[in-house]
Amino acid sequence: MRQQQNSLILMTRAPLITRVKSRLAPELNQRQRLQFHRASVNRLVQLTAHGSFSLRIYQSSHSRLPSPYARSAYELQQGYGLGQRMQQAIEQELRHSQRVLLIGSDCLEIGLDSIEKAFESLQHRSSVVFTPANDGGYVLVGMRQACPALFTQIQWGCSSVLEQSVKRARQAGRKIALMPSLIDVDDYADIEQLRQPSILSTLDSSARAILKPL
Repeated sequence: MRQQQNSLILMTRAPLITRVKSRLAPELNQRQRLQFHRASVNRLVQLTAHGSFSLRIYQSSHSRLPSPYARSAYELQQGYGLGQRMQQAIEQELRHSQRVLLIGSDCLEIGLDSIEKAFESLQHRSSVVFTPANDGGYVLVGMRQACPALFTQIQWGCSSVLEQSVKRARQAGRKIALMPSLIDVDDYADIEQLRQPSILSTLDSSARAILKPL
């Protein structure tokens, strides 16, 4: 019997100064990029602390470095590519959860409400849920049953990742829900977009605090 209903996976790189957010250069130096990464992860940990789900962080490092996010359980990512690492993390959590969501650490727009709504969609309507990203990918994916087709033969990093993934889910016979699109911070242009008054005013105080010194 499964022990819990909802599990949230936070997929993130280990906080190593030479390995995080390289595409934010040259506007941000190494230390600023590391600070952005740490702050983004800590925001999500704090944000989800009182959610109706468990949180587990999957880090990229192949060595068990002391986690700066000690309050949360964490695992090491397994696999040789992004798709395989995501698939294995989701399948591992589905062993003891009825519904699993996976997010990255770079979306400052995502909030507890949007996470809870994605879980609700899985509970009542859909078998796969996506939150689209502004670059053609997605910032959140969730499911009730494993769906390996979502993570194989996908051209990761291109502008059609969501399109490819939705197509593969439909081919697998899954009922899909799409949540409102959000901005994923890949390069400095995304930070500038978040600073537009119409978007900045919708961010929570912790997200605005991250953007302020950048």
